[in-house]
Amino acid sequence: MARSVTRRHAEALHETLILIDGHNDHFMLKFARGEPYRFMKVHRRYHSDGPRLLKGGMTASFFMVGGHALDRSVALIERAHREIEDHPESLMLVTRTGDIRKAKRTGRLGVMLSWESGLALGNSLDVLHAAYRLGVRASTLTHNEGGTAFALQGTPSPFRYLTPRQRTAARRTAKGLTATGRDVVKEMNRMGMLVDVAHANDAAVEDIVELTSKPVVSTHGGVFACCPHARCSTDDQIRAIAATGGLLSIAFYDGFIAKPPAKATIDGIVDQIAHVADLVGIDHVGIGTDFDGLSDGVWPVVRTADRLPRLTEAMVRRGLSDAEIRKVWGGNYLRVLKATIG
Repeated sequence: MARSVTRRHAEALHETLILIDGHNDHFMLKFARGEPYRFMKVHRRYHSDGPRLLKGGMTASFFMVGGHALDRSVALIERAHREIEDHPESLMLVTRTGDIRKAKRTGRLGVMLSWESGLALGNSLDVLHAAYRLGVRASTLTHNEGGTAFALQGTPSPFRYLTPRQRTAARRTAKGLTATGRDVVKEMNRMGMLVDVAHANDAAVEDIVELTSKPVVSTHGGVFACCPHARCSTDDQIRAIAATGGLLSIAFYDGFIAKPPAKATIDGIVDQIAHVADLVGIDHVGIGTDFDGLSDGVWPVVRTADRLPRLTEAMVRRGLSDAEIRKVWGGNYLRVLKATIG
């Protein structure tokens, strides 16, 4: 297929897609910097904002609104709600899967609220229930922390490049979920919250996939066989996640796509999508951009939210069918969210 034909086909296809993003840190980053949200104004300092997400075709994103400290988490949630209320023509809160389809029909961006860590729970399931009432529909169990007060896993998660042998050795000494962590997984299943294995150490991932009665996801990660970072999922982990009915969302962070000095490219993202598809099937892979979640000055492989159609073009160029691309961009998430949040 000629490049011009490929691009035209990809652009036309992209317009029809439901795009669901597993992880966006925009609200948290603005909060941490002490800046007002002003989400519906373009901010070139950031990877994303409302206008560019909509221009890029995004239908719904999970936005990180805390999880580490309860006071900060409540403030983040409140500000997110205010932003939605101030822009009802452009934004809508998503608490059920049907809301995502409504966002697509009405041309709005669906805002899904997620936590990244369980420290804010303070070992209290009541706090988990309160977060649910405020609209939080997904959470990790950790943001790498472990073994400290209120941590839900027994040892921290490594964040570095590892050889397969080093990773196996690290797994032997890792301590998985605490008793409270195990209770949290079961309660999230019961309540209708999506369990996110991102950032969990390998022992905790094993505990989660054994405990869960619902599909689990890694909302923003990568494939260890393609890039040997500890935050990337091994083939065994991908198989275990898929066995729950869940999926691995490929992040745009260059450090999860290629180990330096190799250069990360958009084709590297497609390589990881293809690896998951070959290993467990196209039904178990998605996208988790991690926009605005990287270190200052670091830009993702898909640099900004308005450039999302370029990934669709790369998938078309690779030979993925329209049906496969629909699943990767949002269809798989729709299935998982229907089975978890309802």
